[in-house]
Amino acid sequence: MAEETPTVQREGPPPAEPSAAPASRDEAAELRREKEELLTRLKYLQAEFENYRKRAERDTETILKFAHETLLTRLLPVVDELDAAVARLEGTAGDGVRMVRDNLLKALREAGLQEIPARGLPFDPYLMDCVQRVQDKDSKEGVVKEVVRKGYRYHDRVVRPAQVVVNGEGEADG
Repeated sequence: MAEETPTVQREGPPPAEPSAAPASRDEAAELRREKEELLTRLKYLQAEFENYRKRAERDTETILKFAHETLLTRLLPVVDELDAAVARLEGTAGDGVRMVRDNLLKALREAGLQEIPARGLPFDPYLMDCVQRVQDKDSKEGVVKEVVRKGYRYHDRVVRPAQVVVNGEGEADG
């Protein structure tokens, strides 16, 4: 019988061939580079998504804040007509109309509508339209003498500029 010589078994990976070492280093470097690229892209995507979420949130808040603007704008002529009716009705005949107008104005104020103050203030072209200029030596130049039609703003937007008569020389702007 032939005698067998015991072979020594090694544990672990087989010895690397000399040409395999540089290739595995290149592969490892390539994998690291690819991992860093993917991580960078992931971070950019996360930042873009966070910006999108914040922008969508702001847009939603703006839409909700100004959702009633069209309705309020359409109610302004009704308020004008009620003001005219109250001015012409005398005594107790105007009390009912006055109450309706006051309740409507209260509801509009609660919704965010505000009257633009104009009479006696300097003319502001961002809030007012000058429909006429008059000369009055008792008033300062550029001061609003009379409000022809009230102006309103809804939150921070002007929904209708006030139409005013301004003291001073020159042509009307509006």
